[in-house]
Amino acid sequence: MELKEALEAVVNEAQGGFTEYAKEYAQAALELGDSHNAVIISGENSGFVGIAHEKTGKMMIGEEMRVQILYVLSNLSYWRGDRAREVKKVLKEASK
Repeated sequence: MELKEALEAVVNEAQGGFTEYAKEYAQAALELGDSHNAVIISGENSGFVGIAHEKTGKMMIGEEMRVQILYVLSNLSYWRGDRAREVKKVLKEASK
């Protein structure tokens, strides 16, 4: 399972506790970090390359994406079951 699939699972399947917050954080990560909704930008001399949301111009990469994933994970403590364990494992790996 890839990170995008794990975030989509949170948005579509997570239940219980504070999952409404996890879903909002996961949706933001998908919208601002997903190349299907983004365009590649780069800085001329800095070598910086990032992904910006096509409509807003905002972006979420690197450390910002890692922190966003931590927000998602912190709000999934009440989501249980095999699918939850599978998704949380992928999210934990991505947050390292």
